[in-house]
Amino acid sequence: MQLTFEDVASALSLDYECVFFVDNETNQYAMFAFRGKHTKLGLTDTRDFWADTKVNVEAVVYPEDKQSFSEHINRETLLKAIQDDNVFNFKYRLLVEGEPVWFQMKAVLGHSQGREYLIIGVTNIDKQERERLELEQKASKSKVYGQIVMALAERYDALYMVDLVTDHFAQYKSERLFCELSITVEGDDFFNQLKKDAMQVIYKDDIPLLIAALERETFLRELDEHGVFSLTYRLNSPTGPMYVNLVAVYADKNHVVISVTNVDAQVRREQKIREEASANYEKARHDDLTGIRNKNAYNEFEKQLDEQIKCGKDIEFAIALCDVNGLKTVNDTQGHKTGDIYIRDAAKLICETFKHSPVFRVGGDEFVVVLRGSDFTNREELSQQFYETVKRNAEEDKVIVACGISVYDKAHDKNTAAVFERADAMMYRNKMSLKGGRDEIINTIIRTIGARMNI
Repeated sequence: MQLTFEDVASALSLDYECVFFVDNETNQYAMFAFRGKHTKLGLTDTRDFWADTKVNVEAVVYPEDKQSFSEHINRETLLKAIQDDNVFNFKYRLLVEGEPVWFQMKAVLGHSQGREYLIIGVTNIDKQERERLELEQKASKSKVYGQIVMALAERYDALYMVDLVTDHFAQYKSERLFCELSITVEGDDFFNQLKKDAMQVIYKDDIPLLIAALERETFLRELDEHGVFSLTYRLNSPTGPMYVNLVAVYADKNHVVISVTNVDAQVRREQKIREEASANYEKARHDDLTGIRNKNAYNEFEKQLDEQIKCGKDIEFAIALCDVNGLKTVNDTQGHKTGDIYIRDAAKLICETFKHSPVFRVGGDEFVVVLRGSDFTNREELSQQFYETVKRNAEEDKVIVACGISVYDKAHDKNTAAVFERADAMMYRNKMSLKGGRDEIINTIIRTIGARMNI
């Protein structure tokens, strides 16, 4: 599928007010103005981007910004900046209906069908820039506070200054959502006031977390040890719980700056990625037919055991190798659907016998059990129980499974594979002991399963 400029522009429309695509060979361009101020500018259009830019700079760029705009927004300067840094960013003001409005330009290079294009996105940042400038004016009263405020101004939703000597605090800025919440904006008892506010605005499950973390001693100890305090929690919002991140740093030895940022979209996106990754991880390690773990999972488990053996850890385990008798005959005579029932019956028998140990399907008719804990302790009784069940199954025309169990010997076994090989040999002997009446038994089982499936 090949994307057109319209496709790309549409994808960018949520982030940018206006997008330009400039052919670097011909200087021809396409402009997409989605909304807002750019639709009102009345720009000259001769289809030569750089020529148009020179004309339009005189018509629409704010007078105080014209020189800087001309110095930065020309073909040579802009392309060199992108080649050096891969991206070009520039703030400037345009005259919109006679009033200066702040915009930010972001430019990158793109390629399509062997041609190189300059892609320029323009965003209206008037509100953010005016707030930043207002903060800058407030910050001029205090050099230290000013440095902190300006460092955080680009990324916070609420900002507080706290005097640790008096516990006086003041809110410097708050987005609309925080204004709607019942949060005190100034006072003389920050830590206690925060706890009171928390009862009203913090999501109920996170209240204990926040109150414990923002105990004065705990809070300051974290700051002293790490230089920063960070906590993610949920606020009550009109649309439901909303994740925010609180970050605190020292302004000086007696003052702390605290910013609160809305990180809801980021946290939920990361949660979704983790959930999908976890689901894919589990799916890749489970057998679709039986629902138990598969060979991939066994290989990982075996690797963990080998690491413990290599480290000389005192571990106890046994390997039980189980093989389903007659599966090929069932598949050949009644089909794989009948064979699938046979395999599921075998898996059920193995799992019900070794209830406290992981069971893996490692082949078409082969299962491995790693006996640990109580199953390891009771392995002889479980082995006898398994044998008796198989004998009854033979008489009742049910699934027959051969099984061999081998115990890890720390003195002789260098890895799990050695235990597996002994279990395999013991399973084979058991399989041969069951072979005597196997054909007659299997034929009966085939008829029984076929009847269950109305074959």
